[in-house]
Amino acid sequence: MTDAHNPGGEDWAGEMGDRWLAQVDRFEQMLRPLGLALLDHANLRAEQNVLDVGCGGGWTSREAALRVGPLGRVCGVDISAALVKEAARRATEAGVRNVRFEAGDAAALKPEGAPFDRLMSRLGIMFFADPAAAFQNLHGLMAKGGTADLAVWAPPQDNVWIGGVLAIVAAHIPMPPPDPLAPGPFSLADPKRFTALLEQAGFCDITLTPWAGSVMVGGEQSSAETAVDFLLATFPFADDKESVPPETLRAIRAELIALYKPFETPAGIAAPGKAWLVTAIA
Repeated sequence: MTDAHNPGGEDWAGEMGDRWLAQVDRFEQMLRPLGLALLDHANLRAEQNVLDVGCGGGWTSREAALRVGPLGRVCGVDISAALVKEAARRATEAGVRNVRFEAGDAAALKPEGAPFDRLMSRLGIMFFADPAAAFQNLHGLMAKGGTADLAVWAPPQDNVWIGGVLAIVAAHIPMPPPDPLAPGPFSLADPKRFTALLEQAGFCDITLTPWAGSVMVGGEQSSAETAVDFLLATFPFADDKESVPPETLRAIRAELIALYKPFETPAGIAAPGKAWLVTAIA
């Protein structure tokens, strides 16, 4: 089974991107509160030229395009070609004309439209194999004095929705010790490390603002049962589950349901989450 402590080394250009695409609406519902917080924090202005890194299905890119207005431009990039194709389809369907999408690795990509006034990313920058080089590339895509607004998860102990899940899975299945520096959802959770990486890349005036809110695990109207089934089907600790004894899988599922039960609401699961909203100047 994939290392549950670091569910981030998977192939986002392939398998994980396909998983996200298969459940794109549920993922977008799940992360919408954080996405809205990032957009409000960024306070995009009319006519700005924006790069959205790790755009997924394109919801953040479309919202940014609406905020910069018809004279502004947004380019969404994602390493998953399948997600980029779906993001473009959805933008066309929604009639959002001032947004475009490119497939490629943001660690090295030179998208059309640079330099950008603004750079933003909702949870799209924690999976770089070489984050120092990746942030240098992103810095080079920005106009001098441009602003980057980035959302990354705080440590797993501050995110019950996934920290508790990882603990339950690890209690049943032997896992290697977690590597806090490995690519994964918590690789930038340490503010000192993240700040140092940005400074080395040439960014300055770096501020971190904590965000605390609900993570709608499994999307709207999810129960504890459907939220757990969503996690087991889409997150990488579900890999190779055929090699795990059925009774172990049943025990994990039962404990995960018990974990989420207290967070059931009429709107769905609302589990506590914490992230950093990071602003930096190029």
